[in-house]
Parts: sequence; C-alpha cells; structure tokens
Amino acid sequence: MGISDEIYLAVLHLIEEKGPSFTTAELASKLKVSKRTIYKMFESKEMIIDKAIDFIFKDIYLGASGVPKGARLSPDEMLQRYLIEFPGAQHVDKIIKHAKTLEKRYPQQWAKLNNHLDEFGKKLYDLFIGDPHVRILTGTEKDVLLLMIQQTTRKFLQNNYLVSKGLSFKAAIRTLYKMILSGIYC
Repeated sequence: MGISDEIYLAVLHLIEEKGPSFTTAELASKLKVSKRTIYKMFESKEMIIDKAIDFIFKDIYLGASGVPKGARLSPDEMLQRYLIEFPGAQHVDKIIKHAKTLEKRYPQQWAKLNNHLDEFGKKLYDLFIGDPHVRILTGTEKDVLLLMIQQTTRKFLQNNYLVSKGLSFKAAIRTLYKMILSGIYC
C-alpha cells in the first residue's frame, strides 16, 4: 500500500467517524504528519474529499477489477466476478452514512460521486447488454434499463436511504442486479 492509499484510507476512516466535518488537523494527527504536509498534498479540504472519492472508484471500473490481462471471460462471468469482488463498496458505505451533509456542504464532490456512480452503472449496463444470456433488447428497453440502473443507484445515496433500511451499498447493488438478471416473475 502506497502512501497515497494510506492517506485516502485515513480520510475515509475520518469520514466514516465524523462525516465530512473532520478537520485537517485530525487527518494530520491520524497520519502523524503536520497540517503543512497535508496542505502540500491538497490545496483544500474539498480537494481531499474529491481525491478520496476518486480513490474509492479507482478500482470499481471494470478494467481494474483484477481480471488478468488477456483473460477471456464472458460478460456473465465478468459480471458475476465483479459483483462478488466489488472493490470499494465498503468505502461507498462510509460516505453514504453522511450523504446529506456531503450533499449540502460539498455539492461539487457530491456531484462527482453521483457521476462516478452513473459511470459505474453504465459499465454494468454494458455487461448486461453484452451477455449472451440476455435477450436482445429494443432501443427503448435499453434506455429504460440504463435509466433504472443509474437512478436506483443514485437513490441508494439519497436521504440516508440505505442506512435507514439497514442495508449496505454492496448488498443493495447485488440485489438490484440479481433482480434484473433473474426478474421477479415466478
């Protein structure tokens, strides 16, 4: 684990404990460095949160999912492997606990989080469309499927929805995709 990973994990730990109200002094103390060192790495607290969000999603995109280069997995195998391993999901849960505060105090970072989730949903949508076990969808069905994935994922972040239901982000996403793949009709 590089120094940057340690920094981002410390930021995420502080967000989990205190929400985005943590101070740079607390981060410096946790990392056993000076505040000056923190400000040499990051121009502002907004940048700290911004880069922590990037850190969460650096491994969530399918290209970094641990599949060896040159490996040939079917879209179905890739989707199943991806949902089982789902890197970064526990970090999303840390932010979700303080979604309202983040949305209110750091709207640009909140927008970035939502954009990452939209991109994540698009990547999974592409796997669904490429899966040979999924029937050929009409243009309208594809549009509705993408909208359903992205809007449901966003809803998970809003108003502490998952926290109030006692669910984790990973469990909710797995259930959503299982329902899409299997349907609910008996």
